[in-house]
Amino acid sequence: MKTCPVIVIGHVDHGKTSLVRALTGMETDRLPEEKARGLSITPGFAYRQCGDVMVDFIDAPGHEDFVRAMVSGASGARAALLVISAADGVQAQTLEHLQIVESLGIHEAIVAVTKSDRLPNTEHATREAELRAALSGTRYHDAQIIFCSSTTGQGIGALGDALGHLGLGSTGTEPVSAAFLPVDRVFVAQGRGTVVTGTLRGGSIRVDDALVLASKQRSTTIRGIQVRGQETSQANPGERVALNLRGIAAIEIKPGDIVHAPDTFAPSSQCDVSISLSPSARRPLKHMQQVRVMHGTAHSVASLRLFEGEQLSPGASAFARLRFPAAITNFAGQHAIIRCLSPAETIGGAIILDPFAASNKASKKQRLETLKAAQLGDTRGIAAALAREHMGIARITDICRLARSPAASVREELAAMFIDVTDTLVAESSTVEEVKEAYIARLQSYHATCLLKPLAPRAHMHVPHTAQALIELVEAMLVLEGKLVISGTDVALPTHAPLHYLTVQQQERMACMAAKLKESGLAPPAPDTFITGPDDADLLALLIHEGTAIRLNNVSLRQSLAFHADAIAAAARTLRSAYPGQTSFTTGEARSTLKTTRKFIVPILEHLDSRGTTIRTGDTRYMADV
Repeated sequence: MKTCPVIVIGHVDHGKTSLVRALTGMETDRLPEEKARGLSITPGFAYRQCGDVMVDFIDAPGHEDFVRAMVSGASGARAALLVISAADGVQAQTLEHLQIVESLGIHEAIVAVTKSDRLPNTEHATREAELRAALSGTRYHDAQIIFCSSTTGQGIGALGDALGHLGLGSTGTEPVSAAFLPVDRVFVAQGRGTVVTGTLRGGSIRVDDALVLASKQRSTTIRGIQVRGQETSQANPGERVALNLRGIAAIEIKPGDIVHAPDTFAPSSQCDVSISLSPSARRPLKHMQQVRVMHGTAHSVASLRLFEGEQLSPGASAFARLRFPAAITNFAGQHAIIRCLSPAETIGGAIILDPFAASNKASKKQRLETLKAAQLGDTRGIAAALAREHMGIARITDICRLARSPAASVREELAAMFIDVTDTLVAESSTVEEVKEAYIARLQSYHATCLLKPLAPRAHMHVPHTAQALIELVEAMLVLEGKLVISGTDVALPTHAPLHYLTVQQQERMACMAAKLKESGLAPPAPDTFITGPDDADLLALLIHEGTAIRLNNVSLRQSLAFHADAIAAAARTLRSAYPGQTSFTTGEARSTLKTTRKFIVPILEHLDSRGTTIRTGDTRYMADV
């Protein structure tokens, strides 16, 4: 059976509670103070089966002092029942409640004209015309109007039928798929422990499911579930639920908290929104103004930062960032109410576009592009805009959050225009091609400037304003395409041949250097005596690149040493001859055998270890099998 939560709204004393009692036979005023004063203070709850729809009524307080409670009760509602007294007509709180439910994204409504027994039938048409005029500026201008009386029962059956039809057609505006419960009541049930209640949003929950208390990031599990006072094994979105929780005390939870499915939501102290200021607002909303934000069953004071301009005029909309003094938990697509702090009045509404708006170095223009795409629900546009914000890459989790879609759907949507950078990052295919071209251009420029250098430092090839992960992807792709050679921290074009650019003098100097290294054997010359000419460092790098020389490092002495490759190969042959099979030898024994010093033997042996020529076990080595 389909469920439809309906928020019952209207001016104080217009008969909301009496109407709900007439529809359901249930009393929603439960507090002694409410019964004594005949005034609803907190939301009340009742239900009735209307045809094929189970309607959950949320009886909202009508007094202006309890607007917070009214907004809290409307959290998760999919339709509204606007109650207007036939005797009094539209009043101040009627209009504010209409503004609130409209800002909360509640699109469906029925108007119940109560106390109709006090109004002659001949005046019904006049009253209806007045109501149509009052509703003309709202999305409820064509709402069904039903005259009824809780005292005589007039119209109650027709109202029930209308609510059933409304519920069948109501789809709600659920932009979230995981279980999300804004808590409106917390208490201890004798023999059971902690119980929380609220209107479930997002996904279904079952007994023994794990949940998280958002405010404390505490894990808990569901011991029991009640829906409309009956034990059940499962609760579905839109239903009023009471959850008996394990492992958490009632004192740790308060109304306004969130319990939600694990690994689905994250607390944040700022969120980006689309905000709309009511045409009836008394004054513009200013950049950096403090406002009260009512979201779910919670409310918080936030600093409003407009992305464009210094103020927002009545009736206008804009993108803004809300900064809270403490982290809150919301979801993309959630509606919120904006109220002025003084005087305390509702001035507009907001839709959360990014509930986790982390600060970054992106420009306001880039951020606005992202928010506009999020507002349109354009998954590709969101991914492209996020990538521009983050130096060419976008996280799948960020795209999913703003697009309000699961990862599988997002990846399918992006497949034609985006490629995976890593398991969690994507980039536009066009951007990848642009970075590849820029990378090759930078490397070509380096080679043209430094003709004798066989390799270029990878760090110098970093394309500006490009994420490192994207650079690494581009390098891997270029290697696979045969357009790049990577050697440790250096890179080169396969076509770069520095030997072709050597002058006769440089060729002769290079040959001389090679001969000197060969002559030096295992006692290479000191760098300050070997590197003396302006090109010598580049020529030595060429000898090493060509395999004629080998560069070794003595880490303890912080020295870089160059040996002729033949000298190292001869050393390996000498050791193999002196220590055949798996005969072990120490560093000192190898030094004596090779007739060199500790300064040179340590890097030589470490090099042989790295090549697999020798195998080290503790303080000794032996020669590996050929």
